[in-house]
Amino acid sequence: MSDTTAAQLSLADLSLFPATREQTIESRKRTLLQWGRGRSIKEYLHTEVILETREPAIDGKFVVWVLAPRSDPTTIDFLCSCETFRRSALVSRQSGGSSAPDVKEVTAYGVASVFTPAQKRGKGYARHMMRLLHWVLAPRSALSSTFPEEWGVPPDEKILESAGVGNAQFSVLYSDIGSDFYRSCGLDATSRNGWYVTGAKETSWHMNPEADLASHVHVESEATESNVNLRRLTVDEVIKLYSHDANWIKDDLSRPPCAASASDARQRRTRFTFLPNKGVGAFAIIRCMTLTPDLQPSLPSSQWASVIFPPSTSDLAHALATESVLPFISWTFDSVRDARIVVVTRLRADEHTFPILLEEIKAVARQEKAAKIEFWYLQPELRVIAEGKGWRTTGREEHLSAVKWYGDEEEDELDWVYNEKFCWC
Repeated sequence: MSDTTAAQLSLADLSLFPATREQTIESRKRTLLQWGRGRSIKEYLHTEVILETREPAIDGKFVVWVLAPRSDPTTIDFLCSCETFRRSALVSRQSGGSSAPDVKEVTAYGVASVFTPAQKRGKGYARHMMRLLHWVLAPRSALSSTFPEEWGVPPDEKILESAGVGNAQFSVLYSDIGSDFYRSCGLDATSRNGWYVTGAKETSWHMNPEADLASHVHVESEATESNVNLRRLTVDEVIKLYSHDANWIKDDLSRPPCAASASDARQRRTRFTFLPNKGVGAFAIIRCMTLTPDLQPSLPSSQWASVIFPPSTSDLAHALATESVLPFISWTFDSVRDARIVVVTRLRADEHTFPILLEEIKAVARQEKAAKIEFWYLQPELRVIAEGKGWRTTGREEHLSAVKWYGDEEEDELDWVYNEKFCWC
């Protein structure tokens, strides 16, 4: 499609389509420079093929979408693209007159890799694509009865049905371009009811090797004296742990929020979360992989979580069978300007176990030669403990977590709980 041809297209001439295989490959070639992190085109494409075979992407859960002319939907000269991951999630609503919330499993989506090539920018294509994405992901019952006239006709319902979409309770994305753009991608051309940023905070610790080592020796001595049984887990063990954690999260949401940490208004909010099982949490680990010279995947570490086992317990299966809930912390790695960062993916702790796990994650960072540790989400009572020990809470400058809700609740009636790195995409 020439620039002249593209300029002649109106928004009504365009729609959103599931990508063909050729379009999927083309979308990845376009993003190599932006997200390739120094990999060759061969390495980059092969990495994406490997990720497609993992549990979060198989069975139609992963879809690449392209904005293309209705007259030529399979063109590789499409205007822009994005990706979606279909995931299981939970919604917890406070029932009228009942102290126990009603917890329901729903379908929700992670949106990723929104990209327009440089020569096609500045024409409103990405914004139009993201506006149309609501009409792809959400049930028609959650949308206006009238599709915007200037956009032509809605995305084809038969195509959407075959793609397994049109069933979202909510969708989320992580913005690296601030909060305004995705907010402006609403359900029509004038509404600013798109994705709104929420919970985009980090509680962080910058490593000081000498001071942290002295602190760790002191805490390790205390942990030994109190018979704390800390064990590190492999990625396969983390996957098993996450399967149990999904049930623990459901149990958490079946109880009202802790009165000590939630105002009356917050206790009445509808809570929602993704779940770390079914490969979702493990995906944050697998995304760290590099490739060997013969293109085999290789992870940068063999340990991805620390769990507090019951005394005299040495393996995960026994610990899971012995205890109803296990305190743990899991992590992945990121890098900014060649500085390695440990990012906590999931935390399950209380006021008693959290200080132990705080020192444990420092030990991990020290062993992995990381410069910084980040929590993306902490329950208020745990954040107070961390800040009391010198951790600092600030707003994130990138990876801003944003959500679009396709339900009856207003935005101020919602609370995204467990808004941690495990569900990033």
